[in-house]
Amino acid sequence: MEEPDFSCNILSKLDLDDIEKVVNEAYHQEGAGRPPRKPIGIFKALMVKRLQQIPSERELCRRLWKDENLRELCDIEAEEKPYHPSQLSRFKRRLGVGKLQRIMNNMVKKLLKAGLISGETLVLDAAFIKG
Repeated sequence: MEEPDFSCNILSKLDLDDIEKVVNEAYHQEGAGRPPRKPIGIFKALMVKRLQQIPSERELCRRLWKDENLRELCDIEAEEKPYHPSQLSRFKRRLGVGKLQRIMNNMVKKLLKAGLISGETLVLDAAFIKG
């Protein structure tokens, strides 16, 4: 088993209940159709991708196959396959720009409040915003 890295430690220390509510809004919770994978787990996987500067969603999926700590952090059960790159893409599309901005703003506030980042310099990737 690999040693947990800094980004895993950051995410494991945060209370993500309010963020979970926002990401769950984009998915049906009952009724017809297959139940969704855990949206908060997908969110955590994408945050790890950003924090660890993983270059692609395919590389993130490779790491999710191998790293037990990362799988646990991203709410992937031992018998489950990791999130597929298409699930990660659909997640971003389902949430949309407004929700992603709310989530990112909330995450920054949590990181500042927890003392895990300083407020001096902060850069966020705006890849989800249409040009």
